[in-house]
Formats: sequence, structure tokens, C-alpha cells
Amino acid sequence: MRYIVMAIVTVLTCLDLSTAQARTPYEPESLAGLPGVVVVVETITSEAQADGLSEEAIQEAVEGILQSSGIRIFIESKTLPVSSNPWLYVQPNIGKGGPYYFYNISLRLIQKVSSVHGRKDTMAATTWEGNTAGIVNNTELRDVILDVTESWAKIFANDFLSVNPR
Repeated sequence: MRYIVMAIVTVLTCLDLSTAQARTPYEPESLAGLPGVVVVVETITSEAQADGLSEEAIQEAVEGILQSSGIRIFIESKTLPVSSNPWLYVQPNIGKGGPYYFYNISLRLIQKVSSVHGRKDTMAATTWEGNTAGIVNNTELRDVILDVTESWAKIFANDFLSVNPR
């Protein structure tokens, strides 16, 4: 298994696949009318924590961008003044292979939606998403992950403000 990971690292470093970004086509319109969001950060691995990254740092980075843009941040979904229950889910998937980390940072706005077919059922659905995948040296992990996360938080804030002018 160790040799497979080393082979993957070698191939990927030779191909210059350091980052790749993706964005879904259904973004800003679904954000219209939202008064703010709850920010939720998924737990990161203990290896990433040992190399200086923390959920708290990610949470502070995202909330700092949103607050500076004038977007309200709610502490819990129970305190939201809207029934759609919007939350910005930050998912830092990080795995280690030798001196490198493989990562996929995803930010998703998840909210309650209802079917257009007349049913009264509601369900949670992703209505905005952006993610970046890449490889980083373990000494640069914290800076790269925070930079990527902040970049997506800025894009989210711009999309949010484009349909909810302040």
C-alpha cells in the first residue's frame, strides 16, 4: 500500500496537478431572500491537526469573510428566522501520503427545498457549491487550506450579495 501511495504522489507531482477547481451551474438564484447562514465545519484528521490546521481556524476564516461582507451568521439553525434553514457546510477532506497531503475543500450551501411537482414534502438539498482539489507539502498545509477556503468563501459572499444587495 505504501508503494502505491508513493507512486501516486510521484505521478501527480510530475503532472503538475497541484489544484483543480469546480463550480456547479445552479448558484446565486437559490440564495435570494436568505437573511444569513449557519457555518458548519466538518472535523479534520488528526494528522492535519498535528501539522497546524484546525477546524477553528477554518471556521474563523469563513466567518470573517462573511461578516466583512455584511452577511449575517447564525449560531444554530434553530435561531434562523427563515424556514429554509440555510447552512454553509465547509468540508475539508484531507489525507496524508508521505510528505504530501491530498485535499478536496468543498463549500456547500444546504437548505430545505420543496418539490416543484406539488408535493408538500421538504428535504435538504445543496443549492450552491464550490470545491478545489489538490496536493500540498505538509509544511504548507495550513496556509494553502485556509487560502482555498477563504477564496470560496469570497465567491460565496459575492454570489450571496449579488441576489441580496445590502
